[in-house]
Amino acid sequence: MNEIPKDKKGWRILRRILIGMAIFATLIAIFYTEEDWRGKRAWENCKGELEAKGAVLDWDKFIPPPVPDDQNFFKAPKMQEWFVKHPKATTNELNTLVTNASKIATITDKTAAEHFLAWSDQFQPVFDSLREALKRPYARMDGDYAKPYEIPIPHFVNVRAVAQALAQRAKCDLLLGQPDKALNELALLNNSRHLMERTPTGQPMTLVDAMVNVAITGLYVNTIAEGLRSQIWQEPQLVALQEQLKEINLTPFVARAFESEPAATCRTLETADLRKITLVSSASGSSRSFWQKVSDLNYNKYALVPRGWVYQNMALITSLGGQRAEGFDLTNNQILPGKFEDLMRKVNTSVVNKPYNFLAVMFMPNITKASQTLAHNQTLVNEAQIVCALERYRLAHGEYPETLDALVPQFIEKLPHDIIGGQPSQDSGPASQPLHYRRTSDGKFLLYSVGWNETDDGGLSSPQAANGAIDYAKGDWVWKN
Repeated sequence: MNEIPKDKKGWRILRRILIGMAIFATLIAIFYTEEDWRGKRAWENCKGELEAKGAVLDWDKFIPPPVPDDQNFFKAPKMQEWFVKHPKATTNELNTLVTNASKIATITDKTAAEHFLAWSDQFQPVFDSLREALKRPYARMDGDYAKPYEIPIPHFVNVRAVAQALAQRAKCDLLLGQPDKALNELALLNNSRHLMERTPTGQPMTLVDAMVNVAITGLYVNTIAEGLRSQIWQEPQLVALQEQLKEINLTPFVARAFESEPAATCRTLETADLRKITLVSSASGSSRSFWQKVSDLNYNKYALVPRGWVYQNMALITSLGGQRAEGFDLTNNQILPGKFEDLMRKVNTSVVNKPYNFLAVMFMPNITKASQTLAHNQTLVNEAQIVCALERYRLAHGEYPETLDALVPQFIEKLPHDIIGGQPSQDSGPASQPLHYRRTSDGKFLLYSVGWNETDDGGLSSPQAANGAIDYAKGDWVWKN
């Protein structure tokens, strides 16, 4: 039997390897083609269904139009420098305030209050410039809005530092028996929220913008509450505070943020390199060298992801995101905890580590926490309106009323309802329920919302969680007096 020459034998082996590689490459090509087709089809079907229901998934619709410079807050002197986040921030007047944030601590005596006011007087030019700039009706930052995750954003650290300083100055004024000065500080603090609201268009409203606005509102109301507990506010200040409070409605801003997030996410996933997206989510991503990125398999694996999987993730993100609107009843100005809890359960069961939803894990925000914080802080606003009216009644009559109805219309034009607590009927949406109130035997009062659990616990406050934070999912939301 003749032996096959070595050169021919080697060629046969090589040919088999090449044929195997060709078959493998063909299978890979078929896999990518099929996955891309399936993903694109799933996305187009999902997008069509949501847009038919009124959802806006075109990011271009959220880009704010240009505004006249002389009417733009961010074109006023120093505002761009102080309140817009820059990659390479320069030193400015607010750095001292930010780096001395430890001075903004609990102050309980008049001497410490005087010292803080004296120290913070150095920032009076900042406060005066801010007050003047806020007279402008628009708040639009310069920048490229085509890429959602590269849009200009407010400098949240500076915004928070100014808000904390104004709140602390107001508390010091109250401690020193100067309610008029405290009111002046609080008016500026309240107006500063317009930076986050991107007035007047409210676009693009990011969830971070909306939640910083919610947090600043909580700081503002808690400062008002300190003056109410010490009964230092008098009739003129109480009337002014009521006027400020009744204009605060946080719900539409968070609802708008929930609406814009899916559009922003989809534009980003459609146009950006997945490796860059995942790198942004890594705490150490931006500081890594080129060779570290090249050698990182976890980083480079995203270059191999079929485009169809991205579309599958987009379909899941927008599908779940579209259901957030069900948690808001903007017509009746209510928040429906049950809807948000149902959605979060769907998120927890749908968004798991599978190929078709690995990006959804990254892009889905903590809906429950955001909506709880919103509902709680808006409840504080509504309760504060009523407590201002109660204080005015007490100043006039020497005691609190038996019922809240006694406040209308002399001390409050209309009683705010409980933002939570309406029970849906078969014929309509949730019915508005009043906040619970009763006068107590010690001459004070109890005012509360039923809270996130939608159950009247008789005024039993939300307990503290294990980490010391308030567990807003349990108990009633009680006004502390």
